[in-house]
Amino acid sequence: MGDAWYSKTNETIIPGNPDRIKAKWDPLQYLNLAQYLKVFNEYPRDFNARVHGPYCPWRYYGKRDLHFGDVKVGDIPAWIARRDKTPMGIYQGGIRTFWKFYRAYLDNKRPNLIWYTQIFMVASLFNFVFFAIPDRKHYKWAKYH
Repeated sequence: MGDAWYSKTNETIIPGNPDRIKAKWDPLQYLNLAQYLKVFNEYPRDFNARVHGPYCPWRYYGKRDLHFGDVKVGDIPAWIARRDKTPMGIYQGGIRTFWKFYRAYLDNKRPNLIWYTQIFMVASLFNFVFFAIPDRKHYKWAKYH
């Protein structure tokens, strides 16, 4: 038995093996998608490894501000004006939210079913707002007489 089944010389296994492809021109190598996606793989601009230590994806490294629960009703427009509304700021906020959710509900020793419940409730609300309500618009919400 000369070659193992996982060796590069065994051409019967792994039909998509790039070593077996004899194409002279590969269009994907000219696209270089990494240069466009590099922006999404960088640290936030306020992160400083010497000051903050190791990077935590769920932590906000910008200037401290009030939590939304502590904001008074009259100060809500000013609080919203201080948010980062650029596409990169919205993307980083979504990433931070995902990692907070993951750390709180999934990445622990004994995860429970609360995260299933939350995802189910969001899906149910989405279904109700976008599918059930438009279906019922033609009903008359009045007494029949």
